[in-house]
Amino acid sequence: MDFLLLAPAGARIVLEVDGQTHYASEQAPPDGQRRWLPDGNEYARTVAANRDLTLAGYEVYRFGTTELHDEDQARPLVTAFFNSLFRRHHIALPR
Repeated sequence: MDFLLLAPAGARIVLEVDGQTHYASEQAPPDGQRRWLPDGNEYARTVAANRDLTLAGYEVYRFGTTELHDEDQARPLVTAFFNSLFRRHHIALPR
């Protein structure tokens, strides 16, 4: 769990930022050069953890790291996300 937000009315919100470790593993293919390659087992662990959190009563929201690399692209995405999340949970921000 990367971030945990405790919202009014007992809501527990998990924010995950998923990099390559959530869907790939470092491997040495036949050429001997280590690199990150897709790994179904890593992905299965990620989605299993997501299910466990959801079943335990957490809201889970995932972002891919590439969505957040460029600040000019990330800022509107994150702003819109939090605006929607806060509306959903009736959280008013001070003006």
